[in-house]
Amino acid sequence: MRLLDKYIGREVATHSLLGLAVFTSVLYVPELVRLMDVIVRHSGGLFTIILLVVCSLAPVFVFTVPMSVLVGVLIGLGRLSADSEIVALHACGISLRRLLRPIGFVALAAAAITSLMTFWLSPVAYREINRLETRLIASQAPYAIQPRVFDERFPHFVLYVQEVVGSAARWNGVFLAATDPPSITVAQSAQILEGPGPNELQLHLGAGRTDQYDPRHPANYDVTDFSASDLSINLSSVVASRNIGPVPAEESTSKLLRDNGPDWLEARVEFQRRLAFPFAALVFAFLGVPIGVRPRRGGRAAGLILTITLIGCYYLIYVYGYEMAKQGKLSPFLGVWVANIVAAIFGFLFLRRIETVRKPNQIAEWFELQWFRFRRRRNADARAKASAASGSGNGAAGLSVVPAGGYVVRRSTRIHNAIGFPLLVDTYLLERFFYYFFGLLAGFVLISDAFTLFDLLADISKNHISAFVVADYFRFLIPYMVYELAPLAALVATLMTLAILAKNNEVVAFKASGVSLYRLILPLALAGILVSGGMFTLSETYLPYANTRQNALRSEIKGRPPQTFSQPSQQWIFGQNSKIFNYGLYDPNLKLLGDLTILELDPKTFSLRRRVYAERATWDDVQNTWVLTGGWIRDFGGGKVSDYNTFKATSLAEFTERPSYFEQKISTADQMNWRQLGAYINKLSQAGFDTSRLRVQWYEKFSYPLIAAIVVLLGAPFAFLVGTRGAVSGLAVAVGISIFYWAASALLESMGTAGLLPALLAGWSADAMFAFLAVYFSLRMPT
Repeated sequence: MRLLDKYIGREVATHSLLGLAVFTSVLYVPELVRLMDVIVRHSGGLFTIILLVVCSLAPVFVFTVPMSVLVGVLIGLGRLSADSEIVALHACGISLRRLLRPIGFVALAAAAITSLMTFWLSPVAYREINRLETRLIASQAPYAIQPRVFDERFPHFVLYVQEVVGSAARWNGVFLAATDPPSITVAQSAQILEGPGPNELQLHLGAGRTDQYDPRHPANYDVTDFSASDLSINLSSVVASRNIGPVPAEESTSKLLRDNGPDWLEARVEFQRRLAFPFAALVFAFLGVPIGVRPRRGGRAAGLILTITLIGCYYLIYVYGYEMAKQGKLSPFLGVWVANIVAAIFGFLFLRRIETVRKPNQIAEWFELQWFRFRRRRNADARAKASAASGSGNGAAGLSVVPAGGYVVRRSTRIHNAIGFPLLVDTYLLERFFYYFFGLLAGFVLISDAFTLFDLLADISKNHISAFVVADYFRFLIPYMVYELAPLAALVATLMTLAILAKNNEVVAFKASGVSLYRLILPLALAGILVSGGMFTLSETYLPYANTRQNALRSEIKGRPPQTFSQPSQQWIFGQNSKIFNYGLYDPNLKLLGDLTILELDPKTFSLRRRVYAERATWDDVQNTWVLTGGWIRDFGGGKVSDYNTFKATSLAEFTERPSYFEQKISTADQMNWRQLGAYINKLSQAGFDTSRLRVQWYEKFSYPLIAAIVVLLGAPFAFLVGTRGAVSGLAVAVGISIFYWAASALLESMGTAGLLPALLAGWSADAMFAFLAVYFSLRMPT
């Protein structure tokens, strides 16, 4: 029996490793995209980036290693069942429960690895990630400055830079508005230097001046010119905002057990979580064996879809119990272990009936019978139509019959019939493609939503968010997930459809009948175009509204206010003709600005030439102008105050911005369609905001939906290449291609945002690269 154990164990372990790679890649993509921006702008060295990537993988493995066991069991046993090897074992008198022995060894190895992750590696990785990101934030603070953007991250002042030069270590046109004491510093240039102490930054300012005044005594106004000046910036508050202190996931297991303070409940929940995940690997094996040995069509592909469904259900139960435990409504043990308990109960019930695997229950048998009758009637109608069509021609000569699934494909050797569309084979391929596409897309969305819910559990509990708000959030999040994951689902569906076709030697039959592979992939190419069109339609119609709603609900769940300004009482905006506005209040209904300051700059020297202050400014609809009340005007010349006047009410000819100019809301690209985004970019450019990232994302409004059609054409040659190995090998290729695309796209977007690439190249280069590869491999395909 040792040979049999090795054979089954190797089959399960091989697919488990493949499943581990697939699910780790899919779940790691958001973190990978975030790290691409760090790679472009980092100042911590290559070793720091590699260490950050490795540490961020450890928490993902905690989830994906148990998943991989279920993948290996269902796909491995599904392959054995599809090839009738399970039937052979049963016929030889080998109990199917005997399969638990080799599979149990694989599950025990996965449980041991998961225990190592949860009890030791994962807490260490969390602490190291926190330390590395804190250090990178401090070191990257000056390098993250965007030109023509008011940056409020630094303590006690607002920073505005007209131009970032070279490697971001030198700035031209620097504006600093300090709050304690209130002052404004304008300098022609600034050089970034390391500060004398930790979390300190030194700015060496070029020629400029500092204006100071007391708001309670506006007549007192000091102007100080300098040819050079040094300014020290303490970044401790920036670092402190990132370093939120230790969390239970970072604590050692011994410390969690000793915690009897106010956080004892979270500590116990975390401890139970570290026990439950390793045990999940054993539960998945126990559940997977009786399900995996059931005879079914589809082999590995059906096993993959079943795996995604079971994993999604398991983690939905888990996150619900985990939340109940954190709220104290369930004990830590019951809340965390409820998913394992439910899975183990179903596994026990299925295991009792494992020997009667060929006797399905009556309900399942009835549904299968109805489906069989439907397929038989449809195939009969199709054959009748084909016979009628061939009979109306020049006889039945030249017809060849090629079996394809449940269909009979009739092909005439005459050219005018061979190039017709759609043929039965086209219908067959489209049916298989969309079957895999929608099944995989639903599974990917389900798993992504489960992990998103798990990530938000702490905020839901802390901010007392109702279940209706959470349900609403996911209702609006699903369209975004569908949009993001549709290209991956299209690529996997293409590879699985054609790989199964090649594995069953149906491709050989088509080629022997004179059907070119190019003609064979035509329906899949049209399907890819349909997916791309659907994605573009979704992004232009419902998706912007859904993203706006889900972003607002996420802010509510996170306990954040909905506005985008970090200091809503002190808002800054760049006006027309080199003016800077600062106001404490804007009422769009009354068209009123309160506590208004207007700074007019010389566009050539970036020096301050006029400063206006008004207690309020009210828009006059009759005169189409702003009426300023209760303030003063200072003009500057030669670095000194050349004129000073107070007023009770006045209007300024140069103050031409209308009320709508101050109603600009900082939005994200995913909340607008391409027309709205284009208009928004033009509006923000006039207001002094940097729009590099938005310009790249404007091009991605077109390039990202198109990638669904491109990857279908790219996946087809790979499908025929790996076809003899079946659908799972196609899945591995699909994930590799997708990860490469997402990494390249994120890297190019970051380069475009940083000004290293034009927005057009940053938005379209990934598509152009993959389109070239699709054409290249298609031309080399042996048709």
